[in-house]
Amino acid sequence: MKRIALFSLVILSTILQSKADSLWIEADATGQMGKPQIIKVIFGSYNQYRLQKVGEEFQEVKDFTCWIISPTGKYISLQFFPKDTSFEASFTPEEKGIYVVLLENKQRKVEDWSKSTTKIGITKQHYYARTTIQVGNVSSIAPDALTDLTIVKDPSYKSGPDVTLQVLLHGKPVPNATLFMRHPEMQEQKLTTDQDGRVSFHAPRPGRYFSLVTLKFETPGTYRGVHYDVFREKSTLTMIL
Repeated sequence: MKRIALFSLVILSTILQSKADSLWIEADATGQMGKPQIIKVIFGSYNQYRLQKVGEEFQEVKDFTCWIISPTGKYISLQFFPKDTSFEASFTPEEKGIYVVLLENKQRKVEDWSKSTTKIGITKQHYYARTTIQVGNVSSIAPDALTDLTIVKDPSYKSGPDVTLQVLLHGKPVPNATLFMRHPEMQEQKLTTDQDGRVSFHAPRPGRYFSLVTLKFETPGTYRGVHYDVFREKSTLTMIL
């Protein structure tokens, strides 16, 4: 009986942990004209760098859409192929400037998370993700390369460990939002946006950083015939500093 109870506890722990997982994008921070660039979409826990396998929990959120906005505002569609712990696509830059890679998933089914670590009840959740690729030394970027909920980097940022981010909902700043900064080799930082939706942080170690913001709305509704009580928007930004 003890073994059965322990096994059940492990399963329950895994289920609860998966509810806190996020979708994010990984790509090189810089690219070259005419050279293919790899884009990876990953589902898991970034602070532990625990990646879900494509054939397992990833199935819950595999119906994502991911695309690129070129520096001049051109829409670039991507065709993804499943790997072990990611979906991968590639594109070849034809312009100099900053390419914005965007993702959204509004297809996840309604779920009862009353017993999850969040304990938020019957929930409908949307996912968004963003990263950028710099090509050449031109800083031009399409002005409206946004998803519904977006974390953007201050456009004046050049390089170094000090960065300012802004949280936007439908293009408008979100004050008093909680933003988590994560790095696989560092303790998580919990920050709060100011009245302009901005936060600043210091990144003492080089590498890929992950930022996450989640907004919860006590707005009931129905999705595919299933009622939900809570609606959540969850957005990530990955960047190499």
